Order: sequence, then structure tokens, then C-alpha cells
Amino acid sequence: MFIEIGTLSLVLAASAQRCGPGKHVVSLDSWQNKYDVAAPQEPNLLNSATLESAIAMDLALVQDVRHVLVERADDNLLVWIAVDNPTKEVREKIFNKQYEIIEGFPEISFDFNLVFAKDRNPYEFASGAKLVYSREG
Repeated sequence: MFIEIGTLSLVLAASAQRCGPGKHVVSLDSWQNKYDVAAPQEPNLLNSATLESAIAMDLALVQDVRHVLVERADDNLLVWIAVDNPTKEVREKIFNKQYEIIEGFPEISFDFNLVFAKDRNPYEFASGAKLVYSREG
């Protein structure tokens, strides 16, 4: 069995083939066992609460972000990012986070909106959206 595991490791390491979800990366038969390694199925991220959490946690890393709201509209995910002090530096940090999110989820069509939040209820600028992050204070 040690030889089989070693051989499987070598085959996987030497393989440069990429495949889509559900496709077989490698399939090996030994005299006792059959090894089949497949890429996992992709989750439907547009309907995932995990996507909303990932966006909220990522944007919360920018200290000036007060609220993050999301709303699904057709095939788009609308994201409102509310800040109290939208200086050039703050906007650049947020734009970089937006770019990272877009790169991280290329199958999702995002529509980001940066809004001024000073002393405003988050639902004033996004009445139909879901609040996924809010900073106190």
C-alpha cells in the first residue's frame, strides 16, 4: 500500500492537467484497489450566504467602512459600502478590496456602490438590501 500511495503522489505531482469540476484528474487501477481523484463540483455562489459573509469580512478589514449591504438583482449582486469619511485613501483601499472580490469570484457579476454614511440609517440608501456588516461607534 505504501508503494501505491507513493505512486499516486508522483502521478498527481507530475500531472499538469487542469480540469473542470466533476472531471477526473487521474484514475489508477492496482491489483487490489482503484483510485479515482476528481475535482469537486462548484457550489452555486450566487445563492450562498457564505459569499455575503466573505464580502462583509473582507470589506470590514478597511477600518473606515461603516456598513455593508447586499441585494441580489437578476444575475447581479449589488453591494453598498457605506463610509463616514470617503477620503481618497479610504476610497483607494475600498477599490482594492472590490477588485480582490471580483477576482476571487469571477463567475459573479458585482455592482458596487460607495456611499456616504455619516449618521444615516443604512436602509436609507439601500432600502431593499440585506445588512451583512455594521461597525459600531
